[in-house]
Amino acid sequence: MRNLCIGAAIAIAATTATADVFQDWNLVVRNDLNITSEIDGSTMVGGNISGTSNYAVQAVTAASGEGLVVGGNIAAGTNVQINNAGNLRIAGSVNGTANLNGGGSQLNDPSAATMVNNAMTAAENLSSFFSTFAATGTIDGAGNMSSAAHTSIDAQNVAFYTLNQSSINGLGQLNLNFGAADTVVINIDGSASAGTINLTAPPNIIGGFNQANSSRIVWNFVNTTEVIINNSFNGMILATNAHLDLNGGGVNGSVFVNSADLDAEIRLNTYQGALPTPGSLALLSLGLLAANRRQRA
Repeated sequence: MRNLCIGAAIAIAATTATADVFQDWNLVVRNDLNITSEIDGSTMVGGNISGTSNYAVQAVTAASGEGLVVGGNIAAGTNVQINNAGNLRIAGSVNGTANLNGGGSQLNDPSAATMVNNAMTAAENLSSFFSTFAATGTIDGAGNMSSAAHTSIDAQNVAFYTLNQSSINGLGQLNLNFGAADTVVINIDGSASAGTINLTAPPNIIGGFNQANSSRIVWNFVNTTEVIINNSFNGMILATNAHLDLNGGGVNGSVFVNSADLDAEIRLNTYQGALPTPGSLALLSLGLLAANRRQRA
């Protein structure tokens, strides 16, 4: 049964880890979003929105034209503004205020929650795929990150690093040397810290972790239920089972989380980096099946 589940999961991933999901959406939240800030691109929320917020501030990044998709309700007392002629697609009710700034339309659509679930499935599968790779780069005691080796994915050189809360604690900085990498993936495991990863500065995130590189960096949080950030953060966040507390600084890149409290901006530079091809996912499936058979033998 477990073999069938693994194969099915990878087969699903082959059809859902598509570039448009990660390039179109600046923020995707599976459940509720409490926010007092703004999102530069397009956003999807599967649950309810509360607070005061601004969407598609710089551009409508979704090719389908939505500035905001809501699977639940816009709560009473909540003020939402969608800019640049972006549409509001909503399954529930607007109990607060929704201002369509620039000529967008409100589309009442019961399938809005399904759109969010599909995007989160793609993010989950990409997170699972990246989590299978061992580190190709090293992190020294001063937080300097460099990679002499790479993995080829999607015709790109991908450097992988691994971190956990213990390895983060005590670092004054994380200083990335991009080197010859086209994409950098940092796999962060929260299992040894009760599911919480706290990236409150320090460490300061510097060097190759800059806004210009943010569309080619992935922070992949596994076994994590809460992520805390209070500084400027560059790269896509995959934390599909976690609550994000963004207390300051802001994020440059795509964000996929279970739920969120946002008091700082999510900015553009949606993900443009390496993605698995159906062929690479099929090979991963065969490898996982073989490993499972060896364990059972």
